[in-house]
Amino acid sequence: MTSESTAKVVGASKYSKVILLGMDGLDPMIVSHLMGKGALPNFSKLSQMGNYFPLATSNPAQSPVAWASIATGNNPGYHGIFDFLNRRVTDYMPELAILKVNPKNVFAKREAMFLPVMHGNAFWDHTSAHNIPSTVLKWPMTFQPKQNQTKLFAGLGVPDIKGGLGKYAFYTSRDIPKNAEGYEKVIKVQIKEDMIKTQVFGPNITKLMSREIAMTDMAIKIFPGNERVEINLDGKKLIVNNAQWSEWIDIKFKLGMMKTTSGIVKFYLNRIEPDFELYMTAVQVNPKDPAFVISSPDDYIKELADNLGYFYTQGMPEDTKALEEGRIDEEAFITMCDEVIYEQEKMLWHEFNKFKEGLLAATFFSIDRIQHIFWVTRDPLHPLYNKMYAEKYGHVIDDYYRRMDKVLGEVIGQIDSKTVLMVFSDHGFSTFRRAVHINSWLVQNGLMTLTRKASPDDKDGGGLFQYVDWKNTKAYALGFGSIYLNIRGRERNGVVEKGSDAVSFADRIADELTKLTDPKDGQRAVKKVYKNSDIYSGGEADKSPDIIVGFQEGFRASWQTAVGGSPEEVFSDNLKKWSGDHIVDPSIVAGIFFSNFKTNNPTPNLMDIAPTVLSCFGMSASDMEGKTLL
Repeated sequence: MTSESTAKVVGASKYSKVILLGMDGLDPMIVSHLMGKGALPNFSKLSQMGNYFPLATSNPAQSPVAWASIATGNNPGYHGIFDFLNRRVTDYMPELAILKVNPKNVFAKREAMFLPVMHGNAFWDHTSAHNIPSTVLKWPMTFQPKQNQTKLFAGLGVPDIKGGLGKYAFYTSRDIPKNAEGYEKVIKVQIKEDMIKTQVFGPNITKLMSREIAMTDMAIKIFPGNERVEINLDGKKLIVNNAQWSEWIDIKFKLGMMKTTSGIVKFYLNRIEPDFELYMTAVQVNPKDPAFVISSPDDYIKELADNLGYFYTQGMPEDTKALEEGRIDEEAFITMCDEVIYEQEKMLWHEFNKFKEGLLAATFFSIDRIQHIFWVTRDPLHPLYNKMYAEKYGHVIDDYYRRMDKVLGEVIGQIDSKTVLMVFSDHGFSTFRRAVHINSWLVQNGLMTLTRKASPDDKDGGGLFQYVDWKNTKAYALGFGSIYLNIRGRERNGVVEKGSDAVSFADRIADELTKLTDPKDGQRAVKKVYKNSDIYSGGEADKSPDIIVGFQEGFRASWQTAVGGSPEEVFSDNLKKWSGDHIVDPSIVAGIFFSNFKTNNPTPNLMDIAPTVLSCFGMSASDMEGKTLL
């Protein structure tokens, strides 16, 4: 893990201030269309001040990969982020690539609970090392944050208080089948004399001989005629009205040995009758009393909370799962995304209003989540397309682009000639109509052997490779398009020899996958297949997948593939509300780049942003692959 800055001063600083606005998933085609209609006046204004180009994205076009490449100015072989999920080489199991628990933290020290996941230096590490004031808000893949002179609030990767990526709780009097998706998050309650007594579950408590879950009692008083409830939680009372979000409320959990930790939650009351239904967010880290380190310096998050009040701290707070699993509806989800953006705007202006010199970078992500859910409204060929639904919610995506335009306009109105402004997205967007079960394809082509088939009612298709015969398996897939060869001496039960045999198998897989066609309509599912040696370089490249699949528009690796499953068929319709995506071939989903200066390159790559930032301050880093646009 690189820690010392490799950047050097090579000339005079060109600008006194650099502002970066990252907008996850903003698509250049939608932006161009709306600009043409006059619907994005501030994006149009910025393009006239400087430049506007599509921005070549990472391979694969996944947010963790792309944002790490923007930060470091390098390909994934340098920063070590290749997918949302990695495989543990010791036992083939998938593990999160965006969150890493520290296994050596035996004394449960809060400052040592997690480890950084992104290798190398980000551009703000270089600027702060040269005493340039640097503030970074909600940048992905920065958890656990390095502790240096940068003021940083970590983004995607920050867990909930339980140390996971965040699971809601759903309190209901309704009987929900055990095989229902998300059943494990359901808490069945009983109503007696308009009262409910239940619990909120917190982090694990590790004891010498056992592990328990911390919990706090919660009482809910129902007011049927008024369609509201009063929640009594940890000695505090909170009113929640029907079909509305509550305010934040903090909650303490006893961990034993006189230790406590605290979190914050919000509620959404679906209904009181005929069945009681109350949604609760994942228990967020309390920014006024953080259970572990989520900012640099450690107390920066408290400064934000003291000035702004409570806010979502989870790295990916917009709860698409709750919507997909029927625990909240579209209106609740949209309002949730609105609140997330509002909180991020408040943070931006808290810092902007005292920004005198240096670097300020802020990122917005709800646009990405909105497009994942509502893309179906703009794709009549999607299996879930419904005309009435499209008429009702077809405006939502454009609304969020206009919301970002408004934020941009407020920033443009505050900058001067000594300020550089760059606005960009990590990738664009596409439709997701058909899921491809890559492991099922490997089975059909004799590259993976199963001891038995997964049962039809197994939604994960034998996930976690539970039926794989490793001694007769040459390749396996996990994550969202990553394929690994079962290499002898590398994998636990490897059978493929390193060298020419591995090259031969990789070539065969690449050749055959590019011919893969969907039996439903004969369309080719794969645009291009990449071998790691052709696209990755750097100190972490040996940890990459051996093969990366670049799908055609409309296709994506299945959720079952991501967790090592292999259903019987290779293709299936995407019947989830997650209807849009970007994990296709990078050439299909370029991001966007706007600047208030003329660039020296009309075909920028996202790796060019970091060296451009350094160039603004008269600096250069020799180990950055990207090139300055100044």
